[in-house]
Amino acid sequence: MARVNVTIIGLQRLGASLGLALKRLMKEPGQKHEFVIVGNDEKPSAMDAALKLGAIDQKVRDLETAVENADLVFITAPYSLASDIFSIIGPAIKAGAVVMDMSPLKLAAIDWAKKYFRRNKDGEYEAYLVGVTPIVNPEHLEGLRGDTESARADLFDNGQFVISPAPDCPEEAVQLIADLAGLLNIRLHFVDPAEHDGLVAAMEQLPALLQLAFFRSLSISKAWTDLQRMGNPRFALATYLLAQESPEDLARPIFQNRDNAVRALETLIGTLDEIRDLLVSGDELALEQAFTDASRTYERWQAARHKNSWGDQPERPAMPSASLMGSLGSMFNPFGKKKSKDDDRQK
Repeated sequence: MARVNVTIIGLQRLGASLGLALKRLMKEPGQKHEFVIVGNDEKPSAMDAALKLGAIDQKVRDLETAVENADLVFITAPYSLASDIFSIIGPAIKAGAVVMDMSPLKLAAIDWAKKYFRRNKDGEYEAYLVGVTPIVNPEHLEGLRGDTESARADLFDNGQFVISPAPDCPEEAVQLIADLAGLLNIRLHFVDPAEHDGLVAAMEQLPALLQLAFFRSLSISKAWTDLQRMGNPRFALATYLLAQESPEDLARPIFQNRDNAVRALETLIGTLDEIRDLLVSGDELALEQAFTDASRTYERWQAARHKNSWGDQPERPAMPSASLMGSLGSMFNPFGKKKSKDDDRQK
């Protein structure tokens, strides 16, 4: 079997699940690749848990040491740590390595890679960044826990990788991630990095702002002493992010993406005004119809999401091309010998 050295930085649910998925892949009949996985996390307890789960083969606390031999690096660490991680691993990553970054903001990650990734004497990057947002298995949509113990080998089954490479990212690097997704039975969808960050504002950051506003409006109320006694599942589900993620990890990506977040928030405020007007009007049927319309649209979304099929993509992920097999078989030098000007002149 061809050995592939993998480093996973961040061993909460996403990172540990990636490790488990790769380990499961190795057990499939005819599999030709051995993934040797190094894990790194700021929390020793997360590294211990990932090792116990079998998601990693070795835990390495020092980031430079963790990535120095890696052919493929996954970054799934909290956003508040991402810039520092790039600054540390950028000079340490070996030439030809591919970094798959799962930070919520792709434009920021692209800037960090440009700033910190090592270049050769010709000014060309020696390692390559591919931004990816994983869309998880629809069977786990209601899994709200994000800790290491909640990791699953099937977290990405029937899921999707939203790939947002920089305009100057080599096609071979993108193809490598696409081929790996094919091996893991994950569909692909390509989105421009700027468009991606706009979509994230609506689908990830707006819910966080909603939870902040909802909880804040109640907690500063004079009735909070009585209100807090009434906390039940609906309240807990509507505020769970405040307990699951650190204030810095909630605030920083929203602030850095604030133009998109403001647009999403303004649209929401307009909708809230409409709902308030329905209540003021005293029209119960109109309010019920609003819920009916939303429920029907939600049901259609839910049905499509469980199939993970949106009518604009293949039903199945593309089968891995020869590029991955060749890449992994040659110790993961994904781009092989770089074509020189002399090669062109010889033609």
